[in-house]
Amino acid sequence: MAEYYFPSPVAIPDRGHADRLFKRDFAGELMKRHTDVRLLDYGFVYHADANHPQDDLTWFLLEKPAPR
Repeated sequence: MAEYYFPSPVAIPDRGHADRLFKRDFAGELMKRHTDVRLLDYGFVYHADANHPQDDLTWFLLEKPAPR
């Protein structure tokens, strides 16, 4: 998953719409709610990266156990 990380939820205006895009700790909230999900890796994408320019995003690789 990728997110605009922020410790508390904040709405961000997006293309003329309100309350559709948020910055928050989605990964942290998901892992608190689903304790069987574990964090495998994470990183950051920077808008000024000359090779791969994108928004400033934090990405997370999570693992959910297979159903029994």
